Amino acid sequence: MTILKNDALPGAATGFFTGLRASEVLTDLREGLFRFVALAVAAIFVYRGVHNLVIDSGRLNVLLLLISETLTFIWLLLARRPLVRDWNPFTVFVALTVGFGSGMISLEEGVAIIPLYIAAPLQFLALWVVIWGKMSLGRSFAILPANRGVVTGGAYRYVRHPIYAGYLMGHILFLLSSFSIYNFTVYAIITVFQVHRILREERILALTPEYRDYLGRVRYRLIPGIF
Repeated sequence: MTILKNDALPGAATGFFTGLRASEVLTDLREGLFRFVALAVAAIFVYRGVHNLVIDSGRLNVLLLLISETLTFIWLLLARRPLVRDWNPFTVFVALTVGFGSGMISLEEGVAIIPLYIAAPLQFLALWVVIWGKMSLGRSFAILPANRGVVTGGAYRYVRHPIYAGYLMGHILFLLSSFSIYNFTVYAIITVFQVHRILREERILALTPEYRDYLGRVRYRLIPGIF
């Protein structure tokens, strides 16, 4: 029996699309796992924060930290599927440590290096930097370094990673208003890993001509004139 090339095409096409669908299902399962873990971490963190506020309602630094971290998890749950994502095992570990590490922060009252009445308004400003950055980014937010589309407007006209800049400012201010060696260690690890995530994220985004042009227009990642 003679087998024509055209006779084999349907099966080949089916195999290709079946493999493609399987890959998409695997990606969706991993996305779902990350979002489930994010929701669980958020729930625990919210419980801890509310518990501390019930005990001492005057701790505005805890309230602002709680709002900032809760928004992070909400944005993650609403994020769109990425076009390209970095699944390097070390990068996944780093990204998860950064994304969920703030949930490990102790909310116990520490040493006030600067008074709360100074730290809280500045922390509120940092929160608005985060919100502005997320509003500019829309649904392109991610924990793992990924390309969900290039965003260059809004807060991204000033630094390349305004959300991370707002996080950094908020972390420093919370630490200064409630200092402990434990929290300093956690935030130090988060900051070092955050820089790694930024570099990996830019490496992925720089594959697009639009982002390479953006790099030439906006020179600094977090702090204008410094980094």
